[in-house]
This record gives sequence, C-alpha cells and structure tokens, in this order.
Amino acid sequence: MPLRDRPAQTATLRRQMLDLLSGATLTAKELSNLLALPEREVYGHLEHLRRSLQGSGRDLAIIPALCLKCDFEFSKRQRLKKPGRCPRCRASHISDPLFTIPRGQA
Repeated sequence: MPLRDRPAQTATLRRQMLDLLSGATLTAKELSNLLALPEREVYGHLEHLRRSLQGSGRDLAIIPALCLKCDFEFSKRQRLKKPGRCPRCRASHISDPLFTIPRGQA
C-alpha cells in the first residue's frame, strides 16, 4: 500500500516498537504480527532503534539466537536477523533472537 494511502497512526512505527519492547521481550516475528508489518521491515526499524537508543544512553538488549541441536549461542553476532546455520554443527534448527529494552531505560 503506498505511504499516502495508509491510515494515520497516533504514534510512529518506531515509537510503537519502543513502547512494545519496553519491559517486554519479543522476537522480530512477534513484532511483525503486532505492528502488521513484514518481518524484513522490522529488522530495519530495529537497527534504527538500536542506533537511536545508543545516542540517548539507552540500549536495545538482544538475547542471542541459540542452536537447538548443540546449544551454540550466537553471542558475538552483530546482525539482528536469525542466522541460517550453526557454525559448530551445521544444523539449521535455530531459535530466533529476542529483543527488549530494559525497564529502567525506557
């Protein structure tokens, strides 16, 4: 739907995302469903939100993805998207990363 045809929202998408993540822990899929937004767009908004929060002294906390076969934790991964395969066991059964803004920061 073109931007000009979208209904007016009371808060911007990023503000809604900020409100949802304040004190709650959600995946990109859950955010996608709550905001009626394609998941691939959620990652772009999360990246922007992460940079904006850093500038204000707050933080987007990321609980890293986890290989469900060998328990490898993707703790050093900088990308927000779910990895495709585990580097240790090559399995593709991986949990989604979780996102939150700790309560004392929002």
